[in-house]
Amino acid sequence: MRWLLYILIFLALLVLAGYLFPRVATTERSVYIAEPPEVVFPYVNNFRNFNKWSPWYQIDPQTEYSYSGFTEGVGATMSWTSDDPKVGNGSQTITASEPYSRVATELDFGAQGKAQAEFKLVPQGSGSNVTWSFSSEMGGGPIGRWMGLMVSKMVGSSYEQGLEKLKSVVEKEAAAVPTSEPASAPTGEPAPQPQAEPESDPGTIEPEEVDPGMESEIIDEDETENMGDDGDALEDFQEQELQEQP
Repeated sequence: MRWLLYILIFLALLVLAGYLFPRVATTERSVYIAEPPEVVFPYVNNFRNFNKWSPWYQIDPQTEYSYSGFTEGVGATMSWTSDDPKVGNGSQTITASEPYSRVATELDFGAQGKAQAEFKLVPQGSGSNVTWSFSSEMGGGPIGRWMGLMVSKMVGSSYEQGLEKLKSVVEKEAAAVPTSEPASAPTGEPAPQPQAEPESDPGTIEPEEVDPGMESEIIDEDETENMGDDGDALEDFQEQELQEQP
């Protein structure tokens, strides 16, 4: 009887302790991605990109997915059906979308209840700090509050795996996109440029070069001819003077 009493007291303490826990299960995880928010945003705002990095996709590859509503942004919905209890059945719908900064979703797990999730993208240096948060109403009873502790732990572990996959996918795909790089400057000295020859004035005739020997001969001949002409003129003058004398 004493052991039974101890067990009852222990259970009563567990029930009372349950009321000390919050009725809303919450958790969040963050990761740094070396790409700006505008590069990361399409991966969380479009459910067709979700399974590239989802932590639950590899649990059951036979899971069936369907998409409805808008392709991305508010109103986009993804539903899934799986026989694996770790995946189960459910859907999630984007309820808020703020370009490059925030995406909020509503998750519906059927009989297991509903939850809310949110992505926040904050610029950090040349990259982004991405935070993935989760919250779910667990009810006012102590059992639900105890369950909330386990849910927070399990979801937190899955979120860590998902964010690491998101980081890997975004950075890998961004690196695979070719980018045009400016041509690098030459490392050596620039090759000498040909110098343009100065243009001469079209109205000026440049003298041709003359052989120095030829130039001397021409000068000597001119001088000789000039001297001969001067001697003839002197003789003509003297003869004229003699003829005029009586």
